[in-house]
Amino acid sequence: MLILISPQLWQAYDQWFNFQLPASCLILGGLFLFVGLIPLLYVRNKITWSLFYSLLGICIIFGIFCGIKSSNKEVKSYFVQNHYITPQTRTYSVQLFFKKDYDPFEIAQYRYVVDLDNPSRLTDIYAKRKVTQKVDFLGRDDYYVYVKLNKAVMKFSTSDCQKISGNTAYFVGYRFDMRNKNFEKAGFINLPYNMRDKILVPANEWNKKVSDKYKQNYDHPGLVANWIPDSVK
Repeated sequence: MLILISPQLWQAYDQWFNFQLPASCLILGGLFLFVGLIPLLYVRNKITWSLFYSLLGICIIFGIFCGIKSSNKEVKSYFVQNHYITPQTRTYSVQLFFKKDYDPFEIAQYRYVVDLDNPSRLTDIYAKRKVTQKVDFLGRDDYYVYVKLNKAVMKFSTSDCQKISGNTAYFVGYRFDMRNKNFEKAGFINLPYNMRDKILVPANEWNKKVSDKYKQNYDHPGLVANWIPDSVK
């Protein structure tokens, strides 16, 4: 069963695990050391023993509370997904006592990168769905296939292709729709484009030779008809 973390809960986890929890540990640890332990090492009387045991009890209770709070499935899912956040999917990362903003130029570059793995892991943020798009197969040479979409000619390695029956070629890829628009308030980025994965080529046209005019006038197109066809802009 898919566990969905709300935008509000995600932000609460950001604050708790990166700011509130470590700050509480530092404060409580300092109190235990300087008010509970060190005085007891120098003077052992009823007051120092009482302070020591009181702070020790507070530390144990706090530890149990943190253990319970951190053991649910939502927290585990949050930590797993945090490993896959990049400038493609969020404008900043949250670290221990620190919020790191990604460089705007880096974010802009990632906007046109085909990275299916990382957003696929962010299952609470994005709903992944398969999309297909008809393209015109122009032929191939020994290393590349050539297709056209909206008058833009593109070439790809033959390893990007899969032979199919029929007479129509397709882009096959994925779209990542944000599950809840409020995630944008938490810095997550809406991914508006389709990311190409494979090119499906009719088997009966596989040996079609591409015209020299396409090979000689090829221009890397970038974004085409709401598709990111290549791994870089």
